[in-house]
Amino acid sequence: MRAARLFVVPVLAALSLAAQESPLSGTWTQTRADDIAAAIDVTVKDMNFIKRPIARGRLAKLNPAYKKVTITITDKGVAVKLDDRAPILMAAGGKATPWTREDGEKFMVAAQVEKDRLIQTFKNEEGERTNVFRLSPDGKTLTLTATVKSGKLPKPLTYSITFGR
Repeated sequence: MRAARLFVVPVLAALSLAAQESPLSGTWTQTRADDIAAAIDVTVKDMNFIKRPIARGRLAKLNPAYKKVTITITDKGVAVKLDDRAPILMAAGGKATPWTREDGEKFMVAAQVEKDRLIQTFKNEEGERTNVFRLSPDGKTLTLTATVKSGKLPKPLTYSITFGR
């Protein structure tokens, strides 16, 4: 009987830890954003004059300064909702799953959760995007750093958006 009690206590402790909500979970509202248009201009400035406006327009359309992000992290998976877009559902642990953006473009998307960081990656034949959501040490600020890479771009596009609770 004593051995059974010793086993039950660690199991209950592990279950209560698993049930705790991630500090990244919640709804966050933008408090500051980089000048994304300027970051796009830096990325495309070395492209030829015909391709540059096309790349600039596409990057601007696909990289808005999101006003709100909602993150839900459970033991079953991760959901990230940006503004009023449909949530992006991902398996926990970094396993890539198929996802189709609203415009029909298909990606493999994955999420890797760490204590104070969520790394979300999107990949397809055109390139890849990495969103790193990092929680401040005091837990009050969430910073999204987005990096877009493509063989069609002379250099990556990188910018940050900061959110508060």
